[in-house]
Amino acid sequence: MFEKVKQYFGIEGVKINLVVPEDVRHYEKKVTGIVQLSSMNRQVVQSITVKMIERYERGRSNAKRIDEYELGKINLDKNIEIAPDAPLKLEFTLPFELLRSEVEAFGTKNFIFKGIANAAKLAYGAQSEFFIIAEAKVKGTALSPFVKKKINLL
Repeated sequence: MFEKVKQYFGIEGVKINLVVPEDVRHYEKKVTGIVQLSSMNRQVVQSITVKMIERYERGRSNAKRIDEYELGKINLDKNIEIAPDAPLKLEFTLPFELLRSEVEAFGTKNFIFKGIANAAKLAYGAQSEFFIIAEAKVKGTALSPFVKKKINLL
């Protein structure tokens, strides 16, 4: 009985790790990495979703707003059996497309406009953070293991 409860909640189940570069060049429009899976018990992973998220923050104090945008997503739909103490590595390439605000688009026209756009973003408190998130759907569990890694977009 206790084993079924542990499996349902993912205790001693599949652990997921993500190996991605810290710095990614925006003009390459892709991120290459490795999803590492391990488990203490025999488990079946039904699918793995890898996505890139932009967390866009702007405004100050009470007027602060935060939005998240999905820049790219891939699904690895495979039934993968993971044996105890036998880690598994899956390579992936995640294509992404950047979203540009009106101010950022204005700043790409020439170097003078870039300075004006950067000053406007600084005054408005606008900044972006980028993350790669991997989530595995495991057969027979209610809670899916996931991992979130911050990257720097150059």
